[in-house]
Amino acid sequence: MRVTRRQFLGSSAAIAAGAMASRKAYAANDRINIALIGCGHRGRMVAGGLMSHGAHLSYACDLHPERLEQTEAFLSQEQEAEFKLVKDMDEVLADDDVDAVVIATPDHWHALPAVRACQAGKDVYVEKIHSHNIFESQKMVEAAAKYDRVVQVGTQNRSAPYLFEARKRIEDGALGDIPLIKVFNLLPGGPFHLGETGERPEGFDWNTYVGRTPHEWPYHERIFRGGWM
Repeated sequence: MRVTRRQFLGSSAAIAAGAMASRKAYAANDRINIALIGCGHRGRMVAGGLMSHGAHLSYACDLHPERLEQTEAFLSQEQEAEFKLVKDMDEVLADDDVDAVVIATPDHWHALPAVRACQAGKDVYVEKIHSHNIFESQKMVEAAAKYDRVVQVGTQNRSAPYLFEARKRIEDGALGDIPLIKVFNLLPGGPFHLGETGERPEGFDWNTYVGRTPHEWPYHERIFRGGWM
């Protein structure tokens, strides 16, 4: 299916996954070229939603060879157009034909790729949580403004139609005065134990995965969690 960029922005997938075709893209051809950075299940799901509305996934980028193999199999079923499998995100960001990136890496690799993508002229959809601290968040906002990019965080629930309807009802007074609000954390509790170290996957760049930490962290499969998301 071929759609224009404006139609893409108006689709439900674009609302959920981010307005990934900015003013720069309107003047270009009709096909949106996206790159997936972080090729786990979540990344493939988001990319698949965009592809179902006419986007073309031109790159899949991950440090883990097995993740790239899984994504290659997925993409071979989802689109006929060619795509590239790479480990280095620099290759993705250097390609002027890439309009936007989906960042579905682990949390500690969200903010920096988002900023660098803005610098490279790409629009960004970045998974939650988008950063580790306020400083990183500020730099992301600054980069989006400075380079005139669209950046959306994957908190789709906040932009869901039913929440807008709920807010309207509250504002209209349908629920009357609300003296108390309770918020529940539905995550499972209990202590976290690393357990056995496990073996580093062949071809996996652990040092790049860990990033710019001041410590020398030894490999552990529970920290790794099977690769970039």
